Amino acid sequence: MALAAHDANDRAQQMISLSNRLTGLLVKETELFLARTPQEAAGFAEEKGQLARIYRNETSRIARDPALLASADAALKSDLRAATIKFNTALESNHRATNSIRTITQGMVHSVATEVAKTRAAKTGYGANGTNNNTSRAMSAITLDQKI
Repeated sequence: MALAAHDANDRAQQMISLSNRLTGLLVKETELFLARTPQEAAGFAEEKGQLARIYRNETSRIARDPALLASADAALKSDLRAATIKFNTALESNHRATNSIRTITQGMVHSVATEVAKTRAAKTGYGANGTNNNTSRAMSAITLDQKI
């Protein structure tokens, strides 16, 4: 999906609005991440994704054809630059928060997996006295026939 702009001024204004809305969503998402409630960001994830695609497509289009904004008013160009700077700052903050959450989550998953592996390893095999260390009868191959 592309912006439907009538002229360079209209395109600049739409890009400013798009940048501001996307910045607002990124700031809100970052706040939720830092508050350790990332699941609440799911409510606007689809909108954020759609706006991000439009933003990426439009910035690529403008990079290929700078004439799309060349005749825009200087004040609008200045506002667009400021909105882009705010967007990039919000994007960087969001990236840092996302990486922090990812690191914490990966550490938790690794810790849980390690503990599960230790628990399973401790319950398998035979001990020094020849008895089965497995405390769960259902896990033992011998349990197929309890009379053996």
